[in-house]
Amino acid sequence: MKVWTSPGRRAGILSLALAGLLVLGGCVAGDVPYGMPQPGAQTIATQAVVDNAPRVPASGEVIGTGETRVALLLPLTGEGNASRIAAELKNAALLAMDDVGLNALELVVKDTGGTTEGAAIAAAQASAEGAAAVLGPLFSANVRAAAQALGTSQTPMVAFSSDRAAAAPGVYLNSFLPQGVVQRTLSYAAGQGVRSVVAILPEGAAGDIAEAEARRTMLSMGGEVTAVARYAYDNMSVYEAVQGVADAVRAADAVFIPDGGTSPATIVSTMTESGIDISGKKLLGTGQWASANLADPALQGAWFADTDQGRVSTYKQRYQARFGAEPSLTSALAYDSVVLVANIAKGGGGIPRHALETPVGFNGYTGLFRFLADGTTERGYAIYEVREGKAEIIDAAPSRFGGGS
Repeated sequence: MKVWTSPGRRAGILSLALAGLLVLGGCVAGDVPYGMPQPGAQTIATQAVVDNAPRVPASGEVIGTGETRVALLLPLTGEGNASRIAAELKNAALLAMDDVGLNALELVVKDTGGTTEGAAIAAAQASAEGAAAVLGPLFSANVRAAAQALGTSQTPMVAFSSDRAAAAPGVYLNSFLPQGVVQRTLSYAAGQGVRSVVAILPEGAAGDIAEAEARRTMLSMGGEVTAVARYAYDNMSVYEAVQGVADAVRAADAVFIPDGGTSPATIVSTMTESGIDISGKKLLGTGQWASANLADPALQGAWFADTDQGRVSTYKQRYQARFGAEPSLTSALAYDSVVLVANIAKGGGGIPRHALETPVGFNGYTGLFRFLADGTTERGYAIYEVREGKAEIIDAAPSRFGGGS
C-alpha cells in the first residue's frame, strides 16, 4: 500500500478554496447585474488614502471618493496566516477599485486584529460612520461578533466565512460553501445514471457536512448513499475504512471521495490492493481534487465539481501583474464583493438587502453566485473529468440561474 502523506494545510471540504473566476469581457448573461471590466477599459490608478470623507470622518484607511461609504473588515494584524490572507483581500479590493473607479465608492479598510472583540469594534465604528454596507470579516466567530455589533442598524454584511452557521438574514456569505460543490458533483452523477454511492470521508466536521449533503442530494435525485466510511490521516485508518465498505463498493455505481491532496490516490490504491474491483465504478470528488496528483492512473475518468479555472487564471494573472505575487482564490471574493456593492451603489439609494438578494445573482471572477434570504450563497460550478492527468470541463458552469444559458 502507498505510504500516507499528511495533508498539512489542506483546506478540506470545508475550505474557502473552492473557486474564483471570470473572463474579461466574457459571456455574462444580459440579466445578470455585473461582470468584469471590458477589454480596453481604462483603469484608474488607486490613491492609497483620500481624505474628503463625507460628513462623519472615517476611522481607517480610506480608498476612493464616492458618495457611498462601505467598510471592509480584515484581520490585517491577525496571528498566523490571517494577516497574509488579509493583505491579499485588501489588494484584491484595491484592484477592484482600479476597475470600478475611485468615484464609485468610499471604501474604508478597518483592522479587526483577527479577534471577535476587534471585529465587533470595527463593525460598530462602521455603523456609526454611516457605512451603507460592511464587507468581511473573514472568520466565522468574527462574523457573528460583527453582526451582533451592527444590531438593529439594518446595515447589510457580506462576509467571507465558509461556515454556513455564520449566515443570517442580512449577513451574507460570499464564500465557497462546501454543500454546493457536493450537490453539484452528485446531482450531475445521478443525472448520468449513478444511483448508488459509497462515501469515504475524513473524520470531523468536514466529513459530517459532506455526508449530510451527499445523502440529501442522492435522495432528491432518486438515488442513495449506501454506505459511509470515515478515516483519519494514517494508513491503518484508511485500510480499515476501505475494508468496512468493501462489499458496498462492489455493489455500488460510484465511490465519492471529497477530500483532496493525497487522499484520493491513497484511498483508491488501498481499494485495488485489497482486491476490490473498481473498474466499473465512477470515482467522484470535489474541487479539492485540484490539489491531488491527477496524473495518477487510478484517478482517470473521475468527475468533480469546481469553479471555472479559466476565470481563476485570469484573476490570478491580473493580480500578479498589479502586485507581483500569485494570490489565493480566497482573495477573489473581496474583488467580487467590492465590484458588486459598487455597481449597486451606482444605482443610488445605498445598498439595500433586496438588491443584494436579486434572484438573477451576480457574475464575477468567482463565477455565478447569488445571495439567498437566509444569508447563504448559491453558486454555479462546472463539472470536470480527469483525462490524461488533467482536469477538463465536461459540463460548463451555468451562465445564469434558472436553467438559462
